[in-house]
Amino acid sequence: MSKDANDYRRFRISDENEIFRRYLEPIVGFRLSNGNVPFRSTNVPNSSYRDVQCLDDHELPLDQVITGPLPKLPLDISIRTHWLAIEGKQPTINENPEIISKADLTADSLDPMKSLTKKRYNLDASKIKSSNPHELSLEQQIYYKEITEACVGSDEPKRQEAMASLASETGLHQIVPRLVLFISEGVKVNLMQYNLAILIYLMRMTSSLLENKSLYCEKYLHQLFPAVMSCILAKQLCARPEADNHWALRDYAAVRSALMVKMFSSNIHGLRNRIMRIFLRTFNNERLPLVTHYGALIGLCEMGKEMIEELVFPIIRTLGDRIMKITENPSISQIDKITVEKINGGIMKYIPPAYRDSHHPPDDLDHFKQEFGSYYGGRLHASVVQLRQQSRAAPSTASSSNPPSNPPPQNRQFSPSSRPSKFSPGQASPSSHHPHGTGSARSPARPMNPSSSKQQQHSTSSTVSLTPTNSHENIL
Repeated sequence: MSKDANDYRRFRISDENEIFRRYLEPIVGFRLSNGNVPFRSTNVPNSSYRDVQCLDDHELPLDQVITGPLPKLPLDISIRTHWLAIEGKQPTINENPEIISKADLTADSLDPMKSLTKKRYNLDASKIKSSNPHELSLEQQIYYKEITEACVGSDEPKRQEAMASLASETGLHQIVPRLVLFISEGVKVNLMQYNLAILIYLMRMTSSLLENKSLYCEKYLHQLFPAVMSCILAKQLCARPEADNHWALRDYAAVRSALMVKMFSSNIHGLRNRIMRIFLRTFNNERLPLVTHYGALIGLCEMGKEMIEELVFPIIRTLGDRIMKITENPSISQIDKITVEKINGGIMKYIPPAYRDSHHPPDDLDHFKQEFGSYYGGRLHASVVQLRQQSRAAPSTASSSNPPSNPPPQNRQFSPSSRPSKFSPGQASPSSHHPHGTGSARSPARPMNPSSSKQQQHSTSSTVSLTPTNSHENIL
């Protein structure tokens, strides 16, 4: 407010502008450090000033905007994963918060400006933890060299000793990562070279490591499972699939896969479902060959009767229709003919016992054809009926027979006292590889000791010897 001749009046904006016009010079802008002036001079009509400073806005012609190149598209929002912690330790990566020691926290609290001048992440090579495994002693290096050469070498007695050592030795903790890497890389290389014998030896090494109760193999499943699954589902395992018995390797690897799922599914959440989905995706892909479908079928069946009832029963009809189309083709290959026989053998081996245990009689033929299709319905119905008749006849036969009180002397060699209490790592029981029973397709097992071959002649009749003299061409 201003007072003039005892008269009060309100101070207006026009009054302020008049004062500035009389006593202040107009603002002409300022000069930047690089010498450029971000203003330009222009004339304003009806103004008392000659030049007025305004921002220098660059004008673009419209045709240049239309014909100019388009800018790059912005990157889409994406999500990627990283390791928050590995074995309880946080890795030094940009995604994780910086690890600050207690001394640094104390120094930062005393001098806050010091922390502002630091880099957020110091990825100096001297502070990054090395990813090299533990160094091995000279004795461990010699053991690793000898054990790997013996496992894939041509000397069968030496191989048996090496497998037994892997299955029973208690001081292999530092060598296990290298052994697992040897198996994983060996499977990759020999799959490309179609070396069936080496693949079998590598699967036997895997089995020996799993049998060793002192080893903790859960950390290495990300390397063992791809190797085992490759031996089950690979399109070709040998140079001559029509002649070589690669089916034994697929069966053996399927048994190992089911054993690994049983051993580690309680500790690893979702392991069983992940392996199950791999096999099911194989069935859903019709472009894959029949040999891969055979491996997926055996892999699912070896996981137990519950898995057979839930997953295998619904896909038998589709599998039968696919096989009918292949067999009706006059130009069917020899390997497809053999594969069809192997699939039929696997179906007749696993499905009837599972159906008999999960379903009650009577067994209707029309129901079988409706559930399993026309290709497998009649065969499975006849097999299930035969199994039920055998199960009814077994108790009556046992009750009518009267065994002698004193066994004959020639049967004493089969008594529990004379039978070996357990199989050594160089020996394999037929029932240990096929818990569902015996069949035509047997898994490859380690040969037994020559010294005990006469005593256990009956138990070796269903095992497979993988010696160099009896190579993979003659696997039964």
